[in-house]
Amino acid sequence: MPATETSGEIRAELYVRETLPTPARQCSQRIVARLERLAADGLLGEYSVSSWAKRLAIEGSGHPCQRTRYNEFSDWARRNGVRLTPFFDTRECYSMQTGEKRTELVFPAICLAIYEDGELQTVTPHASGETTTTVADSLDRLRKEPTEEPSQQTTLTAD
Repeated sequence: MPATETSGEIRAELYVRETLPTPARQCSQRIVARLERLAADGLLGEYSVSSWAKRLAIEGSGHPCQRTRYNEFSDWARRNGVRLTPFFDTRECYSMQTGEKRTELVFPAICLAIYEDGELQTVTPHASGETTTTVADSLDRLRKEPTEEPSQQTTLTAD
């Protein structure tokens, strides 16, 4: 979503895993600070921060909100010719409760969705060809200029 094309109310939704190692937690805190500055500067109408689980069983009914959100993100990616993998990925996981293996969708540690007038405009991180668009890239586009902070190109993939 190039910043020059925005004309309506812009809303950001930041999704962060429930538990994060210290570097990823610090990264999420910097992202929240940037969202606060964008909102204070009037470049962002509103934002929210939500936590989500690390994994979601492909089969089953757990976490219906996360399943709905992932489906929305997947539809957006297909319409825009980009990939959510490897940031969202599936893995064979062992359940300590049942003792069985099952396929689970692993969510990225940090994900940002940008909406304009209620319509999903971008999900980051995502990939197109050899190019990765990060959360920082999306925030830069909202600012309409490169960030003052040094770019570290940290991309947190599903694990």
